[in-house]
Amino acid sequence: MADIVRHAGQGFIERSRKWINGQHEKVLLAITRCRTAALGGHRDRCSSCGHTAISYNSCRNRHCPKCQGNARIRWLQQRERELLPPRYVHAVFTLPRELAPLALQNKRLIYGLLFRSSAATRHVRGRWWLGW
Repeated sequence: MADIVRHAGQGFIERSRKWINGQHEKVLLAITRCRTAALGGHRDRCSSCGHTAISYNSCRNRHCPKCQGNARIRWLQQRERELLPPRYVHAVFTLPRELAPLALQNKRLIYGLLFRSSAATRHVRGRWWLGW
């Protein structure tokens, strides 16, 4: 993403002057500078083998895909830990609005068809549709 902004960002800004503002430009600048020498860095050293490497600082801008990509992954992992391990999936099958008057007059027939078709949709060739 940073390479794209570096290559085409200035042209994009000039073509978009009608709506782009200083905040947008600030975000684009942060993306181009993120994890480069422009923001400084630090030297990492392995405590086991002594290998050293330079790590550049991130921009920490909430719009930056590099910075927020990791935050998004951490957030998703936290939400996954909150999930229960159910052996089922709740699925909802509905009728189109246009069939409501027909369903009111023929409940047994219409809802019977709905239940049979939804069951057939879920159970295909001896296997459950969602793979378990």
